Amino acid sequence: MNCPVCDNVRMREVSKDNIMIDVCPSCKGVWLDRGELEKLSQGIQEIREPFNQFHEEYERKQYTSHDQNKSGRYPDQKYKKKKNMMDVFGDLFD
Repeated sequence: MNCPVCDNVRMREVSKDNIMIDVCPSCKGVWLDRGELEKLSQGIQEIREPFNQFHEEYERKQYTSHDQNKSGRYPDQKYKKKKNMMDVFGDLFD
């Protein structure tokens, strides 16, 4: 089969996880037949599930020990409001 983009370039068939994928050697385009994307994404989901479980447990252990204030937020630095000219003069005469 010829590449739809390059017209006269014959595509190569490459096996990825027992799925034949068409690849153009010229433009590096990847062309999938019907149902191939679903098969590839299903394989990715099977790999991601154990990783997600591990990652969630790791995150829970890491961040539950940090101190939080009453609002549930992490304590942040308190910034003072910049004084305007009237406040500066008021401080001088107090």
